[in-house]
Amino acid sequence: MDDNNKYIEIFFQETDEYLQRLNECLLELERNPDDISILDEIFRAAHTLKGMAATMGYNNMAELTHHMESVFELFRSGKTSVNSEIISLIFKCLDRLSEIVEDLREGNVKEYNLNDLISELDKVSNYEPETINTNQPSDDNISDIDLMIIHNAYENNYKAYRIKVELSNDCILKGARAYVIINKLEKDGEIIQSDPNTEVLESGEFDNIFKLIYITKLEKEQVLGLVEDNLEIDSVYVQELNESLENEFTFVNDNSNIQVNKDTEVKNNHNNSHNNQGNQYIRVDLNKIDSFMNLVSELVIYRTRLENVSKEYKTTAINEPLEHVARITTELQDLVLKIRMQPVNVVFNRFPRMIRDLSQELNKDFELIIEGEDTELDRTVVSELSEPLVHLIRNAADHGIESPERRVSIGKSKTGLIKLSAYQEGNRVIITIQDDGKGIDPKAIKESAIRKGLKVDGLTDKELVQLIFNQGFSTSKEVTNISGRGVGMDVVRQKIESLGGEIDVVSQVDKGTTFIIKLPLTLSIIQALLVKVGQEVFALPLGVIERVVKVEHDEIVETHGNEVYVYKNKAIPVIRLSEKLSTYSIGEDMHMIIVLLGDQYYGLIVDELIGQQEIVIKKLGSVLSTMKEYLGATILGNGDITLILDLSNICSEGIDDEI
Repeated sequence: MDDNNKYIEIFFQETDEYLQRLNECLLELERNPDDISILDEIFRAAHTLKGMAATMGYNNMAELTHHMESVFELFRSGKTSVNSEIISLIFKCLDRLSEIVEDLREGNVKEYNLNDLISELDKVSNYEPETINTNQPSDDNISDIDLMIIHNAYENNYKAYRIKVELSNDCILKGARAYVIINKLEKDGEIIQSDPNTEVLESGEFDNIFKLIYITKLEKEQVLGLVEDNLEIDSVYVQELNESLENEFTFVNDNSNIQVNKDTEVKNNHNNSHNNQGNQYIRVDLNKIDSFMNLVSELVIYRTRLENVSKEYKTTAINEPLEHVARITTELQDLVLKIRMQPVNVVFNRFPRMIRDLSQELNKDFELIIEGEDTELDRTVVSELSEPLVHLIRNAADHGIESPERRVSIGKSKTGLIKLSAYQEGNRVIITIQDDGKGIDPKAIKESAIRKGLKVDGLTDKELVQLIFNQGFSTSKEVTNISGRGVGMDVVRQKIESLGGEIDVVSQVDKGTTFIIKLPLTLSIIQALLVKVGQEVFALPLGVIERVVKVEHDEIVETHGNEVYVYKNKAIPVIRLSEKLSTYSIGEDMHMIIVLLGDQYYGLIVDELIGQQEIVIKKLGSVLSTMKEYLGATILGNGDITLILDLSNICSEGIDDEI
């Protein structure tokens, strides 16, 4: 097993991806049972998963996946129709496989009793154990079925190739090496025949040579590049098969074939093949990317200081090199930020399966709507986001959505709606979890709070609802194994706040509840507008700024005790930052910064505009972290420290939200 250590991280990462993809495909198959393309993808994923497990020596996983394949074959052959009962059984198998992977990840290697699941699978498939002869590879004949596949491939602009690979004599893990090659090929095509068969290849119990028949749209040189670009290979042989092949096939060493010996310098068109391949990827330790990010941040600070020194001393000689440094620094920071970003669909993709299970367990009908799954966040935030979102969605399903009978009796649709949305707002990402259930009753909250000895006199309904985030607070009269609205909400808030974010809830009785999570993009470097409010300088994130206008006093109108300004034929709230930040305003010239938060415009009054600048966000210390008006601080080019305003909190303070 020690020889497998160098493959273990790749195994875990790719296994996670294939298990997730199988979950997604099974949900699609349940909705579209006649879609053969989904079945084909399920087959490929399951077969690759089995091969990975077998080559790593995890026989429990390989055996269970092999029996799952037998059930998939019934679907593909039409002998058994897709139904929810069998799909649920496969989901149970995937859950067990995930448990095994998590144990392995933690170093707990043990034998699992999978007889219960295998027995259920065998009842479906009437499975009979295969007798595998590892000493007798298949002959070089191409079956009638394969000939038909090859013929159909050419009719659809595909090509067929015969591939022969000879591994090095000192190749230790032949099964693992064969798997890597096959997996790479299957990303751009399909292998319809292997010699020896896949079970033997996965076990590694074969001589150094194996042969494949491969269907793809790639050219011969590209196929060669995919195979040859692997370690521990002595030679690669590729031949295109003609669509009019007879049943007998043997290798013919003609000039149209390509053969590469790894121990020589002969590489026919190898460089060209690399140019035609897809993107190449490497996995990098996240700590190294963090170090990269910090170094680029420091580079931005000192670049800005150099620019200030250049202006102060009017040293025009360094202007040109400074411009080049500025351009390179900008490209570096864009690169490192893109590397760190990850779409939230990594987390969102698990929820359709979870909602399906909850629907069966709770005997409720749900419609799950997911929006904005391509929205990107820092990958460290994405990885920590799963736990709080799972809790909130389970709460919505269990205690938010009423029973079908109750919903129908009050005029609602029998099917409860759960909506998960994500979108970017300036330098933040907003995630909302909304349901159209019974809502949170402030009266019930108040009664529960009084029983717990909490002081609630003078609290508004909105403030009462916020009490669900108190430790151990719940209005649920019964405990279920799914969730309890309020139980664990303090943990959810702690997790969100540990990520530099915040959570809020708005609710209306019999209408529903919306949880609003605001998370920083954790961009260490952002574009900002520097302004003066009184004698103080503040930074405003440029991402939410719509435009800047100079206004006269009579353009701001007072109504119902609030000030408004007409923008795009609509009255928008006016916020004087001097009042919000308790600073003295000069009051001579007024500049209004119009910002767009969600779908609402706000006008912010400042005294002076300094200019746009790239800034590095530094977190505030524990003493200042409770001040919600600020995102953080930054060091300016002259060495001064200035605060970065949190416009979302400043603008929303005192404004009632609605679902």
